[in-house]
Amino acid sequence: MNSVWEEPEAAMERTVDAHIKSLRAKMKAVKPEIDPIETHRGMGFALKERW
Repeated sequence: MNSVWEEPEAAMERTVDAHIKSLRAKMKAVKPEIDPIETHRGMGFALKERW
């Protein structure tokens, strides 16, 4: 959060989660059989190498 927003305290805690949810939905529309985003609890998210 500190790297993305100048004032992270102004951003809601779930902002990143909401964006990831939106990205997952858009990617699922292209390839519904897979989830190309990995969740690393307590650390963040990453794209799988091949999707």
